[in-house]
Amino acid sequence: MSSITRPTRRRLLAVSGATALTGLAGCMDALNAVAGAILKDVNVLNGTDQEQRGTVTVVGPNGDTQLEESFTVAPSESDDEGGESSSTPTYGDVFTESGEYTVTVELESAINETDSREATVTVNDTENQHIIVGLGADDAPTPIDVLVIDEFSDLADRFNDTA
Repeated sequence: MSSITRPTRRRLLAVSGATALTGLAGCMDALNAVAGAILKDVNVLNGTDQEQRGTVTVVGPNGDTQLEESFTVAPSESDDEGGESSSTPTYGDVFTESGEYTVTVELESAINETDSREATVTVNDTENQHIIVGLGADDAPTPIDVLVIDEFSDLADRFNDTA
């Protein structure tokens, strides 16, 4: 069964700030270690200026549904620290084995006329890789982006961010 952890926006902003400082110092290892403690198997990040609500479903290599959860995630620029929507949904205990996972995301409100996405991604290292569902991220190829990362710094690489 999956477990849900909702790190606070403050923790994620602290990690983001550490990303910038660590990138400037040229030492991404420390950042990746900190982010590795926060990120779970599946993580939903909101890059829009609107609260997003929806569902995320993950089907494993064996065809079984490993995760089916509703989520609410605050806008990327939110100052709200009190409510449930001020956290970033993260889900652990989703990966059962290496292989292809099908991720389906359905939103209540469309982002740039897109309200759903299904993507198949490959997870080779169930202990160290993470699925990221990016909603409305700048420079993303689609309004709902689904990718696998090994480390938090892979997000900067994905979006050609020079830290």
